[in-house]
Amino acid sequence: MSAIAPLQGDLQVQVMAVMWRLDEAAVDDVRQGLPPRYRGAYTTVQTVLNRLVERGLLKRRKQGKLVLYRAALSETTYVASTVEHALAGASSGARDAVLAHLLGSIDDAQIDELRRLRDDLDAKRS
Repeated sequence: MSAIAPLQGDLQVQVMAVMWRLDEAAVDDVRQGLPPRYRGAYTTVQTVLNRLVERGLLKRRKQGKLVLYRAALSETTYVASTVEHALAGASSGARDAVLAHLLGSIDDAQIDELRRLRDDLDAKRS
């Protein structure tokens, strides 16, 4: 998986969270989807959206005078790539500690889902 640009700052994180919830959105839609604390000026949100386009995290298209944005990748793909990149340079001990921490925070249903995913992966490899 190629490296994906990391999100920079709380506002970018909040904007991407909105974009992953919405299929496609204009600047005002994104502003309205943000928590009140992050609902800055129209131009501030527009600038963040445009920077996320430049970094390859969003796509943009025009529909008449309206500019619409959509996520260029799924939240799952983003998180998986970010974790993979973060762990790439870590020692095996550090990777094991992170995985143990993550596994310690999941419930039985999630463990069953992980087993199912592992079985699917094993089947694809054979």
